[in-house]
Amino acid sequence: MIAILLSAGKGSRMYPLTSNTPKCLIDIGKGKTVLESQLETLQICGIKKVYIVAGYRIEQIKAKLKGSDFKDMEIKIIHNPFYENSNNIVSLWLASLLIESECISINGDDLFKPEVINSLNNSEGDIVMTTSKKDFYDSDDMLVIHNNYNNVISVGKDLDKQKATGESVGIIKFSLLGLKIIRDTLDEMMKDLTNHQKFYLHALQKIMDSGIVVNSCIIDDKAWAEIDFHPDINDVRLRVDEFVKKII
Repeated sequence: MIAILLSAGKGSRMYPLTSNTPKCLIDIGKGKTVLESQLETLQICGIKKVYIVAGYRIEQIKAKLKGSDFKDMEIKIIHNPFYENSNNIVSLWLASLLIESECISINGDDLFKPEVINSLNNSEGDIVMTTSKKDFYDSDDMLVIHNNYNNVISVGKDLDKQKATGESVGIIKFSLLGLKIIRDTLDEMMKDLTNHQKFYLHALQKIMDSGIVVNSCIIDDKAWAEIDFHPDINDVRLRVDEFVKKII
């Protein structure tokens, strides 16, 4: 299993913290960055190969990895030169062109406990979207709607919050067939420049609209966190022990 970390963006909503630093290198406490926490958790879960799609301040990410403790992991950096004028759909597309095995795509600003990756690995389906549920959804949540079979049938920030049955965590597993499906969909979408500004979940919606099943792996909403806005940093630092583990 290969993990893909989508970490190319500028993270402009986090300025000034990201004015000169990629969001994935923000300190979350105990001297650890978002990226180090992600790699640490993936290592605990037995992931040996990681592709990092980087763009903004890519040299800082390379420098961080050069002195890292992840010597037993094969880590490759994919350069996304279009990061300033595109969204994460381009990053996932670039990664999909280089991978020929089962994989898990992970948003570069996600923090997660090992149980998230373990649950996803144990879930069946060619495309499995990790989702969580909570009592209230805000305007920036990537909402989802499940059907009675626990499949995701809609995803987007513009969905009716009253009809939403969860939110997308930003972690998705693709089997070999699932990878082919998403790659073919992204190949087609990249022909239209307007699609370059979209989230990759628009490609997942096109897949669902075509009748292909996207399964859901529902996790506890306390098992993950994302860094979108400045208050998220404080929240994560208060929970840093949940996302920084020692490998025994």
